[in-house]
This record gives sequence, structure tokens and C-alpha cells, in this order.
Amino acid sequence: MPKGQAITLKYQHDWNEDAVLSFSCNKCSVYFIQDVDSSQPTFIELRFHKTQTVRSARTDCTPAIGIYPEDLNACFIVELTDSTWPTEARKAYIYADSPIKPSGRHFVVSNHDIFHEILAESFTELLLKPGDSGYEFAKTLFNL
Repeated sequence: MPKGQAITLKYQHDWNEDAVLSFSCNKCSVYFIQDVDSSQPTFIELRFHKTQTVRSARTDCTPAIGIYPEDLNACFIVELTDSTWPTEARKAYIYADSPIKPSGRHFVVSNHDIFHEILAESFTELLLKPGDSGYEFAKTLFNL
């Protein structure tokens, strides 16, 4: 059983929809649909800071199995606290003489039949409403 802690999110999202990962050298975010019942849906963006490595799988299990928040109705992500992933990433993805040294906190974002693992320093949770910066981009991710 993995060791970690559940981090309760401020906003509730739809568990039956995808969690979409967007990752580049400058930005890493996971997007959720918050509300699809209105004519203008809203989205949640988890923006990860100083991300170095990500990996994802389409599956109904998660590396964070068994780690839940106190409020079982809350939306949450997990931080694995006994992770060996930074060491694995150094060995598998980095040239020996590279100045890049994967480190950080190991976050697991699970939703529906997909999970994303993110090695980053921290994250910020944002609500994206019509007119907000990033709203139209999020909308395209879900084909809405």
C-alpha cells in the first residue's frame, strides 16, 4: 500500500469526465469539468509549478489506491510521500552529465479511467469561468 496524503480541493469537479493533462517545458496543468449543466460550462485548472516529469495511464486503478480524504465526498488529489519516482526518473530519463535532476513532490491526479502523475514543487487550483484567461483553451480540451 502506498504512503501519502490526500489533498482536498477547493472546487468540486465531475468524476465521470476526463482529467486532461497539458504539459510543456513552461507549463503543466490538469483540467477538469466543474459544471456541464449550464449553457456555459466552468472548468477547474490545477496548475503545477516547476514540473519536471509527468506520466499518465488510462486505467481504472491508480498508484494512490487506498489514500482518501476525511470527507469522502470531497474532490482531492494525492501526494505520495514514499515515492521512488524522482530516483527512477533520474536513471531512466536524464543523461548522466545533465544539470537536470528530477525532484519535487509526487502528485497523483485520478479521475474516471485515467490518472496523471506529476513531479512538481507545488500546485495552484483555479476556477475558469467564461471570459477568464485560459477558459477557451480549457473548453477545447473537452470538445465543448
